[in-house]
Amino acid sequence: MADCFSAATRPARAVRSEAALRTDTDALKIGYVLETFPSPSETFIANEIRGLAECGADVTVLALRKGSGGLGVPAQVVYPLMEPGAARPPGPGQVLERALDAVRLGRTSPRDLLLGLRRAGVARAFAIEAERRGIRHLHAHFASLPTDLALMAARIAGTSVSFSAHARDLYVGKTGLARKLRRARLCLTCTEANAALVRSLAEPRDRAKVACVYHGTDLERFAFRPRTEPGGPPRIVAIGRMVPKKGFESLLQACALLKERQEFACEIVGDGPLAGHLSALSNRLGLAGIVTFPGWAPYEEMPAVYERADVLAGPCVQAPDGDRDALPNVIVEAMAGGVAVVASDLGGIAEAVRHEETGLLCPPGDARALADALSRMLGDAALRGRVAAGARKLAEQKFDCRKSARTVYELLRRAAERASV
Repeated sequence: MADCFSAATRPARAVRSEAALRTDTDALKIGYVLETFPSPSETFIANEIRGLAECGADVTVLALRKGSGGLGVPAQVVYPLMEPGAARPPGPGQVLERALDAVRLGRTSPRDLLLGLRRAGVARAFAIEAERRGIRHLHAHFASLPTDLALMAARIAGTSVSFSAHARDLYVGKTGLARKLRRARLCLTCTEANAALVRSLAEPRDRAKVACVYHGTDLERFAFRPRTEPGGPPRIVAIGRMVPKKGFESLLQACALLKERQEFACEIVGDGPLAGHLSALSNRLGLAGIVTFPGWAPYEEMPAVYERADVLAGPCVQAPDGDRDALPNVIVEAMAGGVAVVASDLGGIAEAVRHEETGLLCPPGDARALADALSRMLGDAALRGRVAAGARKLAEQKFDCRKSARTVYELLRRAAERASV
C-alpha cells in the first residue's frame, strides 16, 4: 500500500514521537469525534466502531450531544461538555490561541471568528477528555463541525488527527476543506467520486492523504435470500430520511406513471421534514392504496424491510442547495440481501449499481425514466434474479464492513504512528 500520509504542520509542543507512542498500551487508542451519537441514520459509524474493536482498537466516542436510537458499540461513549470542569472559563492566553486556531481554519469574518472561538472552547473540553483517557489519535466523522473540533482538540492534546468526509459536508460545506486536510494526517471518503472531489480541492502535496474506503455492510445480518415470484402485487421499497436529496418526489411521480401500466405496491420507509408534503403529493397523484408511508424503521428491523421488497428504489437527486448522497447505505444493504436495485446515476452510486449487471441506473430526477426502469425490473423475474446475484457477489468483494474496518484500522494505525516533521 502506498504511503498515504504527508507531513502535517503542528506546534512542536503538540508532537509526540513514535518512541513515546510505543510506550503507551499496545492497543491503538482512538477517539471518535462526532456531533451526535447514537444517530439512527448513521449506522455505518457504529458498524465501523464495532469493526475497529474486532481489530483490537480501543475506541472512545467523544460526542457533542446525545442522539436517539440504541446503537450499542464496544466503546466508551463520553459527552465532554457534560463532564466536570468542562465549563471552566479560559484564560487570556487560551482565548488568543483559540482565535489563532479559528483563523487557521479559515474563519476570518467577525461572525465566523466568533463561531470559531465558541467551537474552540468546546474543543478544549474534548482535548481534556482525550488526555485523561490516553487517546493517541482523534478521528472525526464529517468534514464540518466534528473535524473543526478534532483539529482544535488535537492541537491542544498533542494527538494526531484524521477525518472522514461523506456527503453534505463535501457538496455543500466544503469551504476550508483544503486547510483541514493540510493539518490532518488522513482523509477517508466512502466513494471514489468523493475522493476525486476532495483531491480536486486539496493542495497538490496533500492529495496523497485521501483514501477511499467503502462503508460496507454486515453481510451476515443482510444475508442473501433468492426471491420467488411474489404472491401478490410486486413491491417497491424506498428507504431514507425525507429530505430533498432522496428524490422521493420523483419516485411518487414515477409511481403515478407506473400505475397506468401494471399493478404494484410501494413503501417509502422513513421520516423527516418532507413527510407531510410527500403524503399530500401521493394523495394528489391518486396513489392512495398503492403507496404507503410506514414511518422510520430501526436498524434491527431493516432485514425484515428488505424481506418484503422485490425492488429497492434509490431515486437520489441533487438538492437545490447542492446536497446529494454519495452512496446510500440502504442500496448496499439491499444488494447484499438479494433485492434488485433501481437507482439514480449520481455521485458514487454507479460504483455499486452497475447498469445491467448489479441493478439498473437512470438519470436523476427523470420520473419517466425511473418509471420505465421500475416497470422493466418488476416485470422481468429473470432480470431481477440475475442482477441480484451479481449484486451479492459485488457486495462480498467490495462492501464487506469487516474488511472495510480492517482497512480503516490499518490506515488509522499508520496515521497515529507516523512521526511528525
